[in-house]
Amino acid sequence: LGWWLGNPALDSHWTRTSPWQGLAYLLRELAGASDDRSGYVYLSDGGHFENLGIYELVKRRCRFIVACDAEEDREFGFEGLGNAIRKCRADMGVEIEIDVDQIRPRKEEKQSRWHCVVGKIHYEHRKDDSKPGILVYLKSSLTGDEPGDLLEYSLRRPEFPHQTTLDQFFDESQFESYRRLGYHIGRTTFDVAIQDARKDSGLSEDQPLNP
Repeated sequence: LGWWLGNPALDSHWTRTSPWQGLAYLLRELAGASDDRSGYVYLSDGGHFENLGIYELVKRRCRFIVACDAEEDREFGFEGLGNAIRKCRADMGVEIEIDVDQIRPRKEEKQSRWHCVVGKIHYEHRKDDSKPGILVYLKSSLTGDEPGDLLEYSLRRPEFPHQTTLDQFFDESQFESYRRLGYHIGRTTFDVAIQDARKDSGLSEDQPLNP
């Protein structure tokens, strides 16, 4: 979950791979005393602060953000999204308005209506900005339109696609099921937008769509 590396801001440390005495830096981290002036900096995956990576993009006033949420969330509590929304509001005064009901499974079934929802980032609530942004939020979910092998795997493993992160040894079927689900969600979410862009540009199906 992390590694100490030489601070790239310091000529005397940036080439070093780790401190010779790790205990001192561990105590500094536990006490919250580490900062960007330390000889070594602690690299982590970011999940200790905000798991989706939304915070830094909002901080930079990005107008279009795509967030892919693949955290283990069997109860669909949307903890990662909620944490990001609270931090953006508390630290930057930016409100994110998003309704996730279409992703939350219906009570009578285990399937969601949609894989994604679109929200609004209210930059205009701040005095130094005037235009809102868009948040496209994708969630690991099943709607029933998945390929047959995914539906078969979900019947055999009911916890899919929210199996515990303690499982660090995926077998081939498990890995392929998650990979294929991500591909399916991406295609079903953006295919319509791509088709509309082709139509607006007068392009045929076999012509590449330039950004």
